Amino acid sequence: MKVAILGAGGVALATAAMLDRAGHETIVWSPSGAGTRGLEGTDLVASGVFEARLRPALARTAGEAVSGADTVIVALPANGHRLVFDAALPHFRSGQTIIISAQLSMGTLYVEQGLKARGIDATVIALATTVVMGRRTGPASVAIGGIRTLLEIAVLPAARAAEGLQICRHLFGDRFRLAQNLTAIALSNLNPPIHMASALCNFTRIEKGEYWANYDGITPSVARLIEALDAERLATAAAHGVRVRTVQEHYRLTFGFPEGMTLAGMAAAVHEKRKGPPGPTSVETRFVTEDIPFGIMQVIVLAREKGVPVPLHDAGVALFCALYGRNFMAENDLLPAVGYSLEPSSMP
Repeated sequence: MKVAILGAGGVALATAAMLDRAGHETIVWSPSGAGTRGLEGTDLVASGVFEARLRPALARTAGEAVSGADTVIVALPANGHRLVFDAALPHFRSGQTIIISAQLSMGTLYVEQGLKARGIDATVIALATTVVMGRRTGPASVAIGGIRTLLEIAVLPAARAAEGLQICRHLFGDRFRLAQNLTAIALSNLNPPIHMASALCNFTRIEKGEYWANYDGITPSVARLIEALDAERLATAAAHGVRVRTVQEHYRLTFGFPEGMTLAGMAAAVHEKRKGPPGPTSVETRFVTEDIPFGIMQVIVLAREKGVPVPLHDAGVALFCALYGRNFMAENDLLPAVGYSLEPSSMP
């Protein structure tokens, strides 16, 4: 299958390596151009849980990437999604499949609405999280941190759910199951609350640029905060009538742990095995600039719809707005575009 990957960060390049390994043909587009500059005329080398050497085609524009593809995968942080969606929408054609990896802030709905406005009959798939974990280690190298064994998807239009599931399995193997709907996907991404708790409790390390190991930073106290945030997310999901995995289930499915281990224990075991990856060392980390406006705010607006109090989510946003001196709520350019209000909650 011919697959266009929109994005050129660690996850995008890890995705390209995984697809190449499965015999698919890939083309990569970097919205800024900087992400693929180091790949011109040389191989991409992947290391970690699997090794690969490949030379994906490189696109200069979104149109060049999308035009010949059977499937298009959007694989970059959510604060770049709308820019990429708007660049690619004029070039999508009927019959294509568009995968949002991973969805935050109802980006799938934004794409579907854009397709309908142009009369394009394409299938849009939302992933709850990424299939593969990747981190760029150089201009032409990527470290593969892991491949998830099970993740949820939602398909629009819903009538094509079985077809969308089959496409995902054809690309990445039998590791997918259908979620109840798009709201379930919106409440299934565990990265934002995990990252918010970790970044908040390790913030001076981040600001000073100190080395710290990501999973080693999830101490028992940080794990308790993550679990308390998770309780708010689960209450929101229950109010919407959808079933989502718990944070403990997420760790077990991601890393293969048996039942019975605590969250802090699983984080410590990941650190002991991997000794990394390093935690963020810049305040411009996506743990904050992506996950607060696009991940945490998504939970807040869905909680507000059902009158569910989420005081820790609200407090987290307020604290990071104060730490940075900026309004992270206003930085979400997707939720307002699909009809959600970002006005501060009036709930006590």
